[in-house]
Amino acid sequence: MQELIFGLIGGTALLMYGVDKMGDGLEKASGPLMKKILAVLTGNVWSAFLVGTLLTALVQSSTAITVLTVGFVNAGLLKLPQAVGIIYGANIGTTLTAQLMAFSFKFKLTDIALPVVGIGFALSYFARRDVVKHLGNALMGFGLMFLGLKILNSGIPIMRESETLRYFFANYASIPIVGIFLGAAATAMVHSSSATVGLVMVLGMAGILDLKTAVLIMLGDNIGTCITAQLASMTGNIHARRTAWAHTIYNIFGVTVVALMLPWFLTIIHSFTQYMQPGANISAEIANSHTLFNIFSALVFLPLTKYYVKFLETVIRGRDEGTSVHLDKLLLDTPVAAIKATQSEIIRAAEITRKMVLNVMDSFYTGDTGKFAQLRRDEEKVNKLQHDITAYMVELSKRPMHESQSIMIPALINSINHLERVGDHAENFISLATSKNERHLQFSEKAVQELKEMETAIMEMYDKSIQAVNENDPTIVLEVYELEEKVDEIAALLVQKHIQRLEAGKCTVEAGVIFIDIVNYLERIADHVYKFCREISVEFKEPKKID
Repeated sequence: MQELIFGLIGGTALLMYGVDKMGDGLEKASGPLMKKILAVLTGNVWSAFLVGTLLTALVQSSTAITVLTVGFVNAGLLKLPQAVGIIYGANIGTTLTAQLMAFSFKFKLTDIALPVVGIGFALSYFARRDVVKHLGNALMGFGLMFLGLKILNSGIPIMRESETLRYFFANYASIPIVGIFLGAAATAMVHSSSATVGLVMVLGMAGILDLKTAVLIMLGDNIGTCITAQLASMTGNIHARRTAWAHTIYNIFGVTVVALMLPWFLTIIHSFTQYMQPGANISAEIANSHTLFNIFSALVFLPLTKYYVKFLETVIRGRDEGTSVHLDKLLLDTPVAAIKATQSEIIRAAEITRKMVLNVMDSFYTGDTGKFAQLRRDEEKVNKLQHDITAYMVELSKRPMHESQSIMIPALINSINHLERVGDHAENFISLATSKNERHLQFSEKAVQELKEMETAIMEMYDKSIQAVNENDPTIVLEVYELEEKVDEIAALLVQKHIQRLEAGKCTVEAGVIFIDIVNYLERIADHVYKFCREISVEFKEPKKID
């Protein structure tokens, strides 16, 4: 019994570590390609489904793909329907590991485990190229996984003699709710459905559990594997949380349907395995149940994705976000995604300050002070965003990246700094508006019309700046530059006209002072909006002014 216990502990540890090391090595070896494919080749649900299947088959970790998908959705690189398609495919791609394990039982690949570990170690230790090192680590993981299975297999004769194990699996684990819970709990603890399926195969080969119990535990695996995505989404935005719940609800629904039709599903598995693999043992049936379950779930959900997304958007509602919603630490090792997330956050700050300028100008025109409390809250949001973005960029600067990406870091920091200054100026308007209201000062219709002309130009600057960032188009930045020049001209003209009105006695000195302050603040805001746009578009070259 002592030999069995030690074998179970050591074999399980090697199996789990091997699966994890294999997935980690494959993920790092194919990392740049994987992340580029995720961001670029997922145009619709069907292409996202294929990408999710292929990438997960490549890296052998549905958890890695799902967590990365949550991060990409959080950064705005993927939409929810695309993310859902990737999840469908990831669940299928990860079943390849179970098929490899079943293959190893049939052809005794566990006997070559140690040579494979040795070859993998040699590659990872002596290779100079990082890709080869990562592939060596993956090969070591592959060998360690088989070594773990071999150690677990060695305990099969002892397991067969254990009445306690037989009694537990025959009388308890065979109860659907218990078997599913057992699989879910085990996978949630080890964060690897493949490792749990491997253990189930060993128990099946020992004759301790039958196909029904094995399938129930396998169904639970698919629920337990959702925990990592849920944890990754906890600090994300509403889209990231919906992505994690898309994974969870999708798996729970599939498990519920198959559990209700379990006798028919078992018949399908047995018939399919005997037809495709005559004479195959229970390990093949377990692997096939894992694969066919996920294929079945994907085929049911793929045509209904549009309605599934609407359901998620209805049920999982957003909350008021008072801090950054796109910045995800999971993306820091992927600079292109981290920069995109930061740009999305800066655009959010631009939209907040745009609203602040609109609201404060409206208070000047109408005398309504009811929006001042919201203005102060918005200014605090922008200050918090400035802090979060700066800290995020400092963390990103510590990661290896291309020169073109490192150039973006100071540009993004400067960009959010300019928007923070806009927020400060907008808040400064409050004291001017309050003074105007308390002294019952009035602006002439002509003065109001002139201010609105200046405000309209600034709003157009905002719209074009956001467009320039989203489309990465330097030509639009030139249009923002020309609008900023226009605002400067309007400001100079308004001051000149105002002096003329003062000299003609058409305006009081008190109202005039406030009017001039407003024009100056608006001119400074326009300057910061242009600089925010220019900084974030590093390819733009400002035209040289001719005196």
